[in-house]
Amino acid sequence: MIFIGGISQGRKDFDFFRQTMICKKCGRYSSISVFMVYTYFSFFFIPLFKWGKQYYAVSNCCNTVFSIDKELGKAIENGENILLQEDDLTIIGMDHSRTNNCPDCGYLLTPEYAFCPKCGRKL
Repeated sequence: MIFIGGISQGRKDFDFFRQTMICKKCGRYSSISVFMVYTYFSFFFIPLFKWGKQYYAVSNCCNTVFSIDKELGKAIENGENILLQEDDLTIIGMDHSRTNNCPDCGYLLTPEYAFCPKCGRKL
């Protein structure tokens, strides 16, 4: 008897969730969308169960990907009315170009700055 099964990864976009806020990385006003990545087991091409769910948000201005807490992600997945705050977003996969961001406010900086022009933090 032959069994066809396997383990794979999937992605689910939460198209119903859009939030407008100032991007933590580039400082521009942008919309944020949320998606979930998970691992699943399928048997005869039918997904049976999922595990390892991780929730992410992406800004539409600079396409920066942020990780978000599992509890917040589950609440968004369940359709609850959630408002993401800047502290809820953790930048992942940040590029290593010559520009960086202020650790306090996320304003986009260039190397010649000694102080953040947005919040005044000494760099």
